[in-house]
Amino acid sequence: MYEHLSQSIAREVLRLALQIAPTLGQASPGGQAISGDAEATARSKDTSLRFYRQRLLALDRGLTGREIDVCTRALAGMTAEGIALELEIKKSSVVTYRKRAYERLGISSQHELFRLLA
Repeated sequence: MYEHLSQSIAREVLRLALQIAPTLGQASPGGQAISGDAEATARSKDTSLRFYRQRLLALDRGLTGREIDVCTRALAGMTAEGIALELEIKKSSVVTYRKRAYERLGISSQHELFRLLA
């Protein structure tokens, strides 16, 4: 069980590193320059996070800043492990923030979160 979890975390860390590297002017793990596609992906992610944040704020349901951070990343397709790594919090905290946000929004699933913002 722990081996599968650590592999998932390692994959998520690598995915995030590849997104962050172009903005830091670094090379890829293999030593080769990262293509413009990775930079475009990072810009696209930032744009989608801003979009989802604005939509959640517009709902005006009293979500805390951290609840919004977690929900925007979940909407962007990140896993709980990835959100935890990016926000530098524990996975259990991600689950708690998401649960509280869902309660405030009157929903019970990520599917309903997408539908709420549609």
